[in-house]
Amino acid sequence: MRSVITAIDEIPPDNGRKCSMHSASSPTCSGPVVAVVTFDDAGGTDNHWNVCQWWLSHTPDALAFRKRG
Repeated sequence: MRSVITAIDEIPPDNGRKCSMHSASSPTCSGPVVAVVTFDDAGGTDNHWNVCQWWLSHTPDALAFRKRG
């Protein structure tokens, strides 16, 4: 089953979290985590990602979810 975004909750960038989508050495990670993305899939109950601004601005599913807003 494909993951489906159900919520994007913005958080302050000084939260001390690490980006779930990138490693520290990733050239695309923009640094601080700016949102928590909650999603549905068949894999479990605690389904969320901590994401940076780059991920929010470049991921088609996130862009489509925010556009529906």
